Amino acid sequence: MKSGKRDKMDEVEDTLGRFEYEIEESVADFEDEMPTERNEIPESSDDSSEDEIDVREKRMKRRKNHDKLALGSSYYTLYEFKEIVLEYALSKRRNIKQDRWDKTKVSFVCGIGGKCKWRIYCSYDVESQKWLLKTRYRYHSCTPDGKCKLLKSPVIASLFLDKLRQKADLMPEEIQQIIKEKWKIVSTRNQCQRGRLLALKWLEKEYEEQFAHLRGYAQEIMVSNQGSTAIVDTYKNKAGEDVFNGFYVCFGILRDTWRGYCRPIIGLDGTFLKRAVKGVLLTAVGHDANNQIYPISWAVVQSETTDSWLWFIKKLKHDLVLQDGNGFVIISDRSKGLKSAMESELPNAEHRKCVKHIVENVKKNHAKKDLLKPRIWDIARSYTKSEFDYNVRKLQVYDLALYNDVMKELPETWSRPFYKLGSCCEDVDNNATESFNSTITKARAKSMVPMLEMIRRKGEKKRLGGDMKRIYKFGWD
Repeated sequence: MKSGKRDKMDEVEDTLGRFEYEIEESVADFEDEMPTERNEIPESSDDSSEDEIDVREKRMKRRKNHDKLALGSSYYTLYEFKEIVLEYALSKRRNIKQDRWDKTKVSFVCGIGGKCKWRIYCSYDVESQKWLLKTRYRYHSCTPDGKCKLLKSPVIASLFLDKLRQKADLMPEEIQQIIKEKWKIVSTRNQCQRGRLLALKWLEKEYEEQFAHLRGYAQEIMVSNQGSTAIVDTYKNKAGEDVFNGFYVCFGILRDTWRGYCRPIIGLDGTFLKRAVKGVLLTAVGHDANNQIYPISWAVVQSETTDSWLWFIKKLKHDLVLQDGNGFVIISDRSKGLKSAMESELPNAEHRKCVKHIVENVKKNHAKKDLLKPRIWDIARSYTKSEFDYNVRKLQVYDLALYNDVMKELPETWSRPFYKLGSCCEDVDNNATESFNSTITKARAKSMVPMLEMIRRKGEKKRLGGDMKRIYKFGWD
């Protein structure tokens, strides 16, 4: 096969397969929030996303002691196999090249050639409906030459796709330097330039297709998961065209399980999407019977405003049958838009402030005061009114100006002695919701539908019972 045709096949082959693979990887990495003891103070939240290149490096290190290329290994997709071969080449600094292209067979050999016999062969097995690794010559007899023939422009585009989502002005010279520093592999400027342009082309195509796919995605949710809610909200622009305004989803199994088995407490939070097309992800996260993370519903909106929070809370109120909020607890950072929407829709809910946000707000004017955090957390974690009064006096003695600013934050809304009985949850922070948001950092860098599917898989992993079907296959019409 000619080199030009091969490059073209590499460019179009499995371009959407990476989403399926990344979803599986993201769900496998899910971890519940770390519990904090009575005398521990949680670290301040950091919403900065991990670098995609660093994430890949960590993933390769985790696999160091687990041979994914062992003879007899199986793979759900060809893309998964190719990704593992690529990670092998990068982690071992080996020059690998593909020498067979076929719909059901693929093989890789040492790119240096000569007497090196390293080879790997994989083919599709009809009976198991998986790709099976059937041949492998494990050892190289050559010395790494600092090159890798797998590192063509489509591969570079795939490696730097998420980085270019966040930084579209990343130049070829920077890409070339990152490849050299991270993997000790030499690439050409032209390769990096073609890879960059190809990645930007993919991104542009993604954004054009996402809105069209979103309606189909919502419809498939309703069909595959009976009793669920999936709404695409739009408005008309001057040309009379539908423009995306918001997407809301609440899966029936998550909703019903929360109502039957979880605590009557909901954490609300908004977090920015890390994409070229910006937006905000609104999440509602509950606590299961073990007081751990339980995702309930989520929405994507253009910005975090009073109107967007009002829209989200109205949908949540209807799905969870919250009525006026009586008997339920809401934990949030009490942003102005959220506070106003709560007062309008759930006036009788117990609305707790997140103490971590209280600390961050107060620190703006008292950053150099060492005892600020422990004093405020002592007030929040007081169990009785007398203990609360004692800790308030300690703060007053420590610093009067700090005391006055803390009192303006109304500690009755974030201290335990004033909580109503019935929620069976003593949390004074919104750590569960923030932990969930941190686990979907990688998803938040994706375009709309892949991001929503990643989040859905997270929710599926955390459910207590029932069955959520796999509802979306990327690339369907």
